[in-house]
Amino acid sequence: MKKLILIFASVLLLTACSEYQKVYNGNDIQAKYKLAWKMYKAGKYNKADQLFSQVDKFYKHKPVYQRLLFAHAMSLYHMKFYQSAGEKFRKFTRLYPESSKAEEADFYIVKAYEALSPTYSLDQGYTVRAIEEINSFLKKHPYSKYKDEVNAINQKLQRKLERKYFEISKMYYDLDRYKAAIRAFNNYLVDYPGSYLKEKALFYRYKAAGDLALNSVESKKEKRLKTAMQYYQNFVQKSKDTDLKTKAKKLYDKLQKAMDEMHQNVISEK
Repeated sequence: MKKLILIFASVLLLTACSEYQKVYNGNDIQAKYKLAWKMYKAGKYNKADQLFSQVDKFYKHKPVYQRLLFAHAMSLYHMKFYQSAGEKFRKFTRLYPESSKAEEADFYIVKAYEALSPTYSLDQGYTVRAIEEINSFLKKHPYSKYKDEVNAINQKLQRKLERKYFEISKMYYDLDRYKAAIRAFNNYLVDYPGSYLKEKALFYRYKAAGDLALNSVESKKEKRLKTAMQYYQNFVQKSKDTDLKTKAKKLYDKLQKAMDEMHQNVISEK
């Protein structure tokens, strides 16, 4: 019985494949169009895409093109061809701005660029583009049913950018380029005042300033010690991390000791 079922399934599969190849290689545009929809509804997006591509120019100026174009874009999206899908959805919204599907197409443009956004350590061009698409979407559809999901995507992407620029700033510190690290963290704190990494940014800015001060020539040391101590105060006022506070205090004690020694030297010289 099992063998008969397997044979029957194989025959059906071969029949379906032969039907597809016959239509795909043939010249019957209407047959291609019908089969494209059949493949699309069955979730066979690769075959649907191939057939939609073949019939696209023949239906471009017909009423059914709106439906065809949206389905073609969805096929590309399901195939994870996100850039092509985004472009196809964009074409849809340009041609049919009043369509009942226009909002959904704009939403999938956001989703496509979200999918293209890479891990934080790589170039974030697509992340920036996705955020631009989000801003455009929210401006066009302020009361959209997709609003909550789009806002959640925006938060995720913003955090990715924050992580990217935090790690760049920290890289300067790790390379002992303390002045560059201080500048980078200062810019970071201005650009991302509500960052989820703000506490760590304040800590590493302080660490960079402290290490710079302790390794400075005498003529610049006092001024840099005072700056580092001010950064310490900024950090402890905002910090809730006990471990970071303990590390910060150890460095502060070194800074205070260095400051006291400088003052003692001045007194002894007098």
